[in-house]
Amino acid sequence: SLHELSKTLNKQNLTIMKKTIIALMALAGAASAETTVLWDLDFESTGVVVKTAEGVTTNLSSGVGASLIENGAITLNNNSFSFSQTAGRLSYADEFTLVAVVQLGASQPNSWPAMFGLGEDNSWCWKPSFYVATGTFNLDKDGFGSANETNKSVGGVTYTLPSEGYGDIVTIALQNDGNGKLSLYVDDVLAGYSTIGNASDYGSNKLINNFTFGARNGGSNKANIILHDAQFVSGLVTAPIPEPTTATLSLLALAGLAARRRRK
Repeated sequence: SLHELSKTLNKQNLTIMKKTIIALMALAGAASAETTVLWDLDFESTGVVVKTAEGVTTNLSSGVGASLIENGAITLNNNSFSFSQTAGRLSYADEFTLVAVVQLGASQPNSWPAMFGLGEDNSWCWKPSFYVATGTFNLDKDGFGSANETNKSVGGVTYTLPSEGYGDIVTIALQNDGNGKLSLYVDDVLAGYSTIGNASDYGSNKLINNFTFGARNGGSNKANIILHDAQFVSGLVTAPIPEPTTATLSLLALAGLAARRRRK
């Protein structure tokens, strides 16, 4: 009967919701145990806003105005801003990830525009770039001196620039495993990696201090991107970590729906 079918469907929905809540709780627990968001960038009417973890101080030298910000994102067309972290810093001997959510623009100022640069006190820099000629993402590096470096693009990720405007949103994650290997992920797919052969060149004395968006460190190799989100995370991830309040509200909302259905 229609009544029995309704009861069956409600029971199935409750089961799905319970599984979803359990999965989300497990995910939230795993994330909190293994990863920490050290800082998160927001783009508001006042400009670029930095949200930091407790004990982390920052210095923002944006070089860009609030006029470039719209709908919570910033358009960096041959523009860039830099960001330096002065406490709570990680080194190349730590596991960390820099995640940026971007759209690439049709007009690229350089043949290898850097979406962002990850730098160190001695001008070392790792930069995810998009090569217009090949339509691929690459992980480039500058200033590593005598380090025995390799740079490998593993393919599997391509991107076609639109004829005008901006393309689809992509998530770029630059991971460091703490053992001299950095990996570049695009939408969770490995796009390339680089390794440093000399252990002293990725030791605990090589602190990650400087970050530049829309270019490499120093402001060269500028790109044309819309930057929607950026996080620096202690730990290995391939996508932005939701703010705790957002995750909590989602869990409470699902629990409330489940309870409401149960009462019915």
